[in-house]
Amino acid sequence: MDTPHKNIHLLVNPVSGWGKGVEVAEQLRRRFQARGVACHEMRTRRRGHATELVRRAVEDGAEAMVVCGGDGTVHEAVQSLAHREVCMIPAPAGRCNDFGLALGLDHDLDAVVDAVLAGKTRRWDLVKVNGRYFCTVGAVGFDAVVSRYVDEMKTPLRGKPAYIYGLLRVLTHYQAPRVNLTWDHGEYQGPMFMAAVGNTATYGGAIPVVPMARADDGMLDICLVAGPVGFMRVVGLLPKIMRGKHGEAREVEFLRSTKVTIESHSPVELWAEGEPVASTPLRIEVAPASLWVADPGNGSK
Repeated sequence: MDTPHKNIHLLVNPVSGWGKGVEVAEQLRRRFQARGVACHEMRTRRRGHATELVRRAVEDGAEAMVVCGGDGTVHEAVQSLAHREVCMIPAPAGRCNDFGLALGLDHDLDAVVDAVLAGKTRRWDLVKVNGRYFCTVGAVGFDAVVSRYVDEMKTPLRGKPAYIYGLLRVLTHYQAPRVNLTWDHGEYQGPMFMAAVGNTATYGGAIPVVPMARADDGMLDICLVAGPVGFMRVVGLLPKIMRGKHGEAREVEFLRSTKVTIESHSPVELWAEGEPVASTPLRIEVAPASLWVADPGNGSK
């Protein structure tokens, strides 16, 4: 697929980043036009609409999908791009843009245009859970509760500040659920503060929760924090978490596996890319080389 793309679609979430998605799409359109390339623009109207729009575009022959939104918009788009030879690239415009960070793009729109027009692509893994896909990190337990709180709260905070604010609010009343968690070479039964299942390294706006994760190695990286963890202990660990050094803590264990199952007596959610994905029982597995992404050539992982 290392050939120039001709049928390029801009998927635009007009509410991403309080309107930034529209602004980014207009800047991209001007850049493509300056290079003599026309784009087809699609705008989402509701949650889940991106999946429908991308499916139709793929059926109509789309070759490249530029996602103007945040990780949630990427998440929806991927449901119709998995195992399809259509190149996808994010143009970060949301509260958290961890997929773009993993790809090495940041907010450089010229790099987005260059990557699409160069036609150089690579295959990335996805993670499949109960029949749905995610790209970056799936959070279960405490982090999933924080994700729901951040999603529902009314605040202009974005990225790390939003996550830290939600973390402190949720931490005051959180109770760790009891789970049965199994992976390729082991099992854990008992209270689980949280588990993060990573295809890429970061979530919540560049927080390196599974710092060794790579999206092209056919493996899942798991950060398991077992047992109840007190308020002050979590607050004390925050600086290490922000630097990806939390593996030094006694409560933290890093695992690698091709699949993970999580069962619990009461429902426990998995959130990924700011979206509620599934509830226990969870069957999580790597989907190797199942997504085409544009390669900006700057050390993506």
